[in-house]
Amino acid sequence: MKPDYQSYTLEELYDVEVNIDKEAYPERYKDLLHELKLREEEESEVEVKEDTKKPKRKRTNKEKIITSSFILIAAAACLYYGNIPGKHGGLSMEEDPYFFWGTLLFCVGMTVNQLLTLESNKKQCDGDT
Repeated sequence: MKPDYQSYTLEELYDVEVNIDKEAYPERYKDLLHELKLREEEESEVEVKEDTKKPKRKRTNKEKIITSSFILIAAAACLYYGNIPGKHGGLSMEEDPYFFWGTLLFCVGMTVNQLLTLESNKKQCDGDT
């Protein structure tokens, strides 16, 4: 009676490969190698599918507007107080004006860029006419 290698787990197949008497059972060994090859091909296909990245979720206009508002409010507060809070006192306008203004302009620039990527709602525009 021949063993049914299809019902074996991959770990069991590897164990049989190490312990089988190749000379006494050459046909079984051939079947075993065939089944191992099939399983390894299936496993490599599964790994390729798992490696595919999920597409990023598009942020809605509402999310973009809310985050932009928070950043602009924080930038306005930092400008008003002349200090960007952080470790060891943060950045002060008096102590390091170039870094202060650079950081502030970077944040405002990123916010404006985010607001410029808002998508228009075609349904709303078409409904007005």
